[in-house]
Amino acid sequence: MQKSTLAKSVAALSFLFLYGCSSSSLTAPSVRWVADFQTDEFTDESTCRVTVGSKYTSSSVYTYTGSLYPFVEKKEGEIRVGVMSGGGLKIPVGEVQLRIDQNPAWTISVDETPADLVPNASAQGSLASMSQHLTSEQQQALEQTYSATMAYTSKSLSPYTATTGQKADEILNQMLTGQKLIYRSVGFNQQGSNVGEYLLDESFTESLRQCGIHI
Repeated sequence: MQKSTLAKSVAALSFLFLYGCSSSSLTAPSVRWVADFQTDEFTDESTCRVTVGSKYTSSSVYTYTGSLYPFVEKKEGEIRVGVMSGGGLKIPVGEVQLRIDQNPAWTISVDETPADLVPNASAQGSLASMSQHLTSEQQQALEQTYSATMAYTSKSLSPYTATTGQKADEILNQMLTGQKLIYRSVGFNQQGSNVGEYLLDESFTESLRQCGIHI
């Protein structure tokens, strides 16, 4: 009698567990591309970015710190394609590679990233103290070297890596006709980060339309 009761209890619990998983899988939103609208609190400038997430609910999309996400956006008529850091604590992205289906992989360097996606870095006080005993020619050379170094450092620390112009247009055209996008970050003396992968389904083209990125 006890064995029979125990068996029935186990069976009932198993049913409830499976039912709960099934219900959740039926109601949870599928992974998809979304149109992310943002408004700058200081300039009131509105932008729309087509991107993806790691967790979806009926009303929100969430990204995780330490994870990277591909994106497409259009700002002032310019198409941008790249990869960004997720979560509340943004990390540097570095150089990235994208590949659509069996096409050759694209490499996007930090130097290609638009200036408005790069954090500002300035230390003019330090530069002044270093150059006060130099000749005018030496000061000019130091300023040029310093500016180039600061610009590269800022881009290297940027939570975005993106390209623009003809290259961005060509990548986007491949995405529009492709089936799958894979991507990763790469750096010196390393093979690269874990590969991210997203399908280029109808949600991608629909999100582009929502953002006004004409296709």
